[in-house]
Amino acid sequence: MSRAPHPLIADVAQIRLRANGAVLCVRHKPNTNLTPGQLTVVGGHLEGSEPLDRAARREAKEETGVRINVDQQELGGLVHHHEPGGTDRITAVFVTQSWTGAPHNAEPDKHEGLFWAPTEKPPPDCHPYTVAIFHILTHGPSYRALNWPTSGGAR
Repeated sequence: MSRAPHPLIADVAQIRLRANGAVLCVRHKPNTNLTPGQLTVVGGHLEGSEPLDRAARREAKEETGVRINVDQQELGGLVHHHEPGGTDRITAVFVTQSWTGAPHNAEPDKHEGLFWAPTEKPPPDCHPYTVAIFHILTHGPSYRALNWPTSGGAR
């Protein structure tokens, strides 16, 4: 039996991780379409045929003004978020503990500011997707499927 292709969006997240377990997040302005007023990890969509790791480094520079070299970056995991009846999102999560430059809000039109959020106990205004990424970083596994049906046949 053939099935119609399900729309899939590829996203990236670039985690700046401090030794104390805090991650640099952005707070979206209340009037934004995505995650209004919530804390989220730094990231976004791929542009064209851009490699995942390069997209994550680009997003870090665009949103926070920091530069990350390829040798400073590690794959932290994958999150596959299923929206029943909607679009699936798969996010490649990259982690770094070093970067060049001082983080600042490089997109003040989109974000209220930058905030360091603890991965062990995320603030209540963290977006659920961000909380799932924090869980991967602190507890594993390196792949997490969200909102997939728990019963029924194979997808």
